[in-house]
Amino acid sequence: KYDLPGVSIVDRADPQDKGPEYRSLLGLPGGVHSAQYVEIQRAMKDVLGDSWTLIEGSGNEPDTLLQRRVYVMDSSKFPFYRAEMYHQFHNDFQSPPYGKEYNSLRDTFKEASLISETGCPEGMMA
Repeated sequence: KYDLPGVSIVDRADPQDKGPEYRSLLGLPGGVHSAQYVEIQRAMKDVLGDSWTLIEGSGNEPDTLLQRRVYVMDSSKFPFYRAEMYHQFHNDFQSPPYGKEYNSLRDTFKEASLISETGCPEGMMA
C-alpha cells in the first residue's frame, strides 16, 4: 500500500504500466514452500486485509492489474533480473513525487554496491 500526498493506492498508480511484464510477484527460494511464505502471507493480511491473494506462480502469468493478486515464484527456478539503474527509486509518472529521501536511495544503493549498471543503456536517468 502506498500512501502519497492526498492519495492512497493499493495497486499500480500508473494505468499505462500494464501487461505481463508489470505483474505483481514475489520471488522466494522454494516459492510457496519457502519457510518465509507463512510470515509473508500473515504480513500481507495485516496490511491489506483479506482482499489480496498470494498465488503460486509457474511462469508466463498474465498481468495482475486490479486483480489484487501477487504471484509467488520460486527464485531458484525463476531468478531475479534487476532493471537498469534509472528504473530504481524514481517517481511514478501519474502520481505526486515520492520525495527526495526516496529518490536519493538510488545513489545510496549505488555507493554501497547494492545496485550497479546492467550493461543496458542508462541514458534516461531521472
